Amino acid sequence: MPRRPEIGNVQLYPDRPLRKSDRNGYVLKFYCPIRCKRIRRNCGTRDRREARRMQRECRERLLNGEYLGSDGAISASHVAESCSPEPVVADHVSHRNDDGPTWQDCYERYLEHRRLRVREDSLVHLTSRLSIAERILEAAPSPANQTEGLLMSDVATLNRLEYLQERLLAGDECRYDSRSPNTVNSLMATVLAFIRFCQIRGWVTTVPPLEKLDADEVMKGRPISDAEFQQMLEATPSVVGQSAADSWIFALKVLWESGFRVGDLMDFSWDDSRHIHPVWPTRQGQYPTIVIVSSQKNGRVQEIPMLPGLVDLLESVPAKRRRGWVVNPEPVEFEIAVNATSFRPTPEQLLAVATGYSNWSIAEVCGVSEAAVRNWISELPTKPDRTIHLNERIPEKLVARMKKNPLRSGSTMARSVERFSVERVSRIICRIGEAAGVIVQHADKRTGQRKKFASAHDIRRGCAQRLINLGVSAETLKVIMRHASFSTTEKHYGAVRSAQNAAAEVAARMTTPAQNSAFVGGLVGGMKKAPQLSAEELLVLKSLLAKL
Repeated sequence: MPRRPEIGNVQLYPDRPLRKSDRNGYVLKFYCPIRCKRIRRNCGTRDRREARRMQRECRERLLNGEYLGSDGAISASHVAESCSPEPVVADHVSHRNDDGPTWQDCYERYLEHRRLRVREDSLVHLTSRLSIAERILEAAPSPANQTEGLLMSDVATLNRLEYLQERLLAGDECRYDSRSPNTVNSLMATVLAFIRFCQIRGWVTTVPPLEKLDADEVMKGRPISDAEFQQMLEATPSVVGQSAADSWIFALKVLWESGFRVGDLMDFSWDDSRHIHPVWPTRQGQYPTIVIVSSQKNGRVQEIPMLPGLVDLLESVPAKRRRGWVVNPEPVEFEIAVNATSFRPTPEQLLAVATGYSNWSIAEVCGVSEAAVRNWISELPTKPDRTIHLNERIPEKLVARMKKNPLRSGSTMARSVERFSVERVSRIICRIGEAAGVIVQHADKRTGQRKKFASAHDIRRGCAQRLINLGVSAETLKVIMRHASFSTTEKHYGAVRSAQNAAAEVAARMTTPAQNSAFVGGLVGGMKKAPQLSAEELLVLKSLLAKL
């Protein structure tokens, strides 16, 4: 469940040095208690240090009531501007202190260092995690935060890091009410790596020995079965529409038959050697393979076997269409007609229509994207009690009433023809899993797990599970799944193989017919059943025993 808005949670955008394309400068985003919604306010500066100072001042004004008293001024300079016709020029001169460098100084140097040594995606995750940590630490009461900024000497203490660990676990700066221990450990590892970078350069003295949280080493999901995959295929048209369903079903089948990650799926080409591409056999006795370029997760160039199901799937594509990308899902916003005039309904109209129709149905008639409709609904003072019928369209009479008196109209939108990003494809596949009702993780308050529906990675796990069930060895599975280390394969799938082997051995032992261990002839022990003696043999035996 999304978190309720918090007074004083002020975010700075963009959280990086400005580029020439950033014409608006730095912007603060926070929940306004006057307008009762999240708003954006321009800092009026392109200096990052000054924008950080205004962020801290805005947070203080929200918490101590000065924001309400000044009718929404985010800083003292804005109050002066509203009272005086003369513009106030911000002072961009930074004053050094004797307590060591600030977080911002070290952070900028750390980004320059990591930008040359990690990939772009890794850098994005790194900056996001450090920004979350910085906002939480800046919100902690400290005299240094109010004057010179966040000092690294204050951060690199065991008490401060344990405070950060506790607040992360409690869900600060998170969309949800809490974080899992695994997520907190991963985020704290990034912070500790940053502190170690500072220690090597002498900016801090020590790296505190922070203890990790106790966390279960489990998957964020599970392998889906063949029946569940069929449910996802059947639910695809209800999510992406009939005209785009075939391309998305083909994408899901490629995932199911290849074990690709979603990034590999969107980098799969028919004929471009710079991307992941198939290699077909040129002589008898060879098998089709797939060449994986170094852009994959483990950073290696690999050639792996092509699974028979993927061979059949690719061979079903006509030869004249084997050009460019193997998987190219069609845009989901296909309902938006070319040159359609968009409009925004009034809050009353939106609340009424959102009760019975999906966001996609509303986006179709309004000529906007589903994301825009989702933002409109989030701004409603009263949330709709939704009973959604995904396949139903809004009646023409209701659309006509909405268009007659819209809140805003006049902008023209054209259908997007750009190729989807990896993140966009991943989110849509998650929506397909949700529409299919395939739950891969149930909510558990004890462990902090949230309810999770099938995703693209769960389809990959399903492919690995099928190979395990067919008797493929863990070594071969490592090659097909392209794990960087065998320990990853052993951790996630070795337990399944061990459990199956143990179950087979127990079943073989426990289902064997019970064997009699009686003494054969009364003298020699054995596993055979003792033979039955005839009447004559019994008389002979009695006579022999009598002579003893």
